[in-house]
Amino acid sequence: MKKIGWLIIIVIVGIIVFRIVQQTRKTEEKAREEIPTEVVIKKVKKGNIAQTISYTGNITGQDQVTVHPIEETGRLIKYLVKEGNKVSKGNVIALVDRSIKGMEFKPAKITSPISGIVGMLFLDKGAMVSPQIPLAMIADINKVKVKIQIIEKELSKVHKGQPAVITVDAYPDKKFNGKLLQISPFVNPMTKTAEGEIVVPNQGHLLKPGMFARVELIIEEHKDVLVVPNKAVIEQEGREIVFVIDGNIAKLKEVETGFKDESKTEIISGLEQGESVIILGNYGLRDGAKIKIKE
Repeated sequence: MKKIGWLIIIVIVGIIVFRIVQQTRKTEEKAREEIPTEVVIKKVKKGNIAQTISYTGNITGQDQVTVHPIEETGRLIKYLVKEGNKVSKGNVIALVDRSIKGMEFKPAKITSPISGIVGMLFLDKGAMVSPQIPLAMIADINKVKVKIQIIEKELSKVHKGQPAVITVDAYPDKKFNGKLLQISPFVNPMTKTAEGEIVVPNQGHLLKPGMFARVELIIEEHKDVLVVPNKAVIEQEGREIVFVIDGNIAKLKEVETGFKDESKTEIISGLEQGESVIILGNYGLRDGAKIKIKE
């Protein structure tokens, strides 16, 4: 009898403890639900956005030549220019001694075939000179070129006159605007690419031959459309969603998107201009959750 009494007491105590634990959990969960999520917001606004194709290439002068002595053989007496000097077409840039044992000749004058800037001088005084040995590199860099390789499947999207944005490592925060002016009429059968040539104005000569360039070729642009930061758009179960604010509540909205660049996304439908979308704190957020806007 005593054993049964103790058993009843244990069962009752167990039930009480279980109910207390359950109630505690519910209280904690409710408390957690009531804690608002800190978020950062941004207003939906209108702007321009472009669809681009990315390429890379090396920068060359718009006109660029490597100077060889066409017929002269001998030894370099001296250069008459230094690297960085401006030269005009026909200016003498070097003198070559053509004399051989027992025969004296006047020094041969090596001239620049174009106007531009002396980019490189390849030889030292006294070095052997022949038609196969380059003497100097001259380039006109008031404008520069970037050659790109356009893959076969992209040729239908690319045409002459399209604008391009060029960046280089030397000036990571600066963008240079150019234009696609040439497309090869042939596709290389080995690489399945056609060569394109982008010309870029080079004020201040910041872009230098030999630099590695990244190119964003603009193939289509949408102007005066609704855009939001990329961080605002979340992919969820095959759909794209954003969270907008409704007082201190997060409201989920499904959206249709268009073009996307490195920072923003075009919104075709689902949002209105002036609405505030959540751009930080939105991952893991649920529809109807309480929020606190962080300035």
